Amino acid sequence: MNQDTQAPAVGPLADPGLLPEAEPGTMLGTAPDAAAAVDGRSARWAEHRERRRAEMLDVARRLIHAQGPDVTMEDIAAASGTSKSIVYRYFTDKAQLQRAIGMHILTGMHRRLVAEVAQVEADPARTVGPAERIHAMIAAYVDAADKSPNVYRFITRPSEGLNHFLASVARLVATAVPAGTDPRLAAVWAAGAVGFVQGAVDRWMADAAADLTTAPASPSRPTPDELTESLVAWLIAGIAAGSEEDPR
Repeated sequence: MNQDTQAPAVGPLADPGLLPEAEPGTMLGTAPDAAAAVDGRSARWAEHRERRRAEMLDVARRLIHAQGPDVTMEDIAAASGTSKSIVYRYFTDKAQLQRAIGMHILTGMHRRLVAEVAQVEADPARTVGPAERIHAMIAAYVDAADKSPNVYRFITRPSEGLNHFLASVARLVATAVPAGTDPRLAAVWAAGAVGFVQGAVDRWMADAAADLTTAPASPSRPTPDELTESLVAWLIAGIAAGSEEDPR
């Protein structure tokens, strides 16, 4: 029997049906039809495992959003309708699970940044320049942090996944520099811009946490829109000084 059913699966994350097992006495691998059946079962089992793994990662993301960045394996197992021992069959230890969650979330965030830029560029009524592209990316990043501070704190912990994400975003940002920018400096500027935005948003998020410990008063930090507009203005003004045309 499929060992992934040892703990009862409940709720929307219940496991799909069991894969069919080989008929008793079947001599696997002795005929093309038998080999094809084995390959088919292997492919379905691999698909099942990947789907189940993705479901656990999504559960973990939702738990982090609701409870904070220190959710446990027990929390994830319970919310997934299974046991901790089953979770360990998909992730060898908590460190691997944390890396996988981070990459899962960061990959989704990167897709969102790309989609935001594509949406801006697809608008026939707009003449899209570097400022608009940079604005779309920063706005998406700030919005993601603002809507889920717990997830933001989780993914911005130092990790290999974060380094990969920041490098990928820097490459995306480098495509948005004004025409005429010295190509030797474009990638350097993009990497610096990404670090600048991350540092600014980190401070902005820290200010939000501090605000929660004080009595209600006038906000001590800018709104998401104000932060985005300021970051774009500061970045574009700097890169424009090294280009041959107006950034807009």
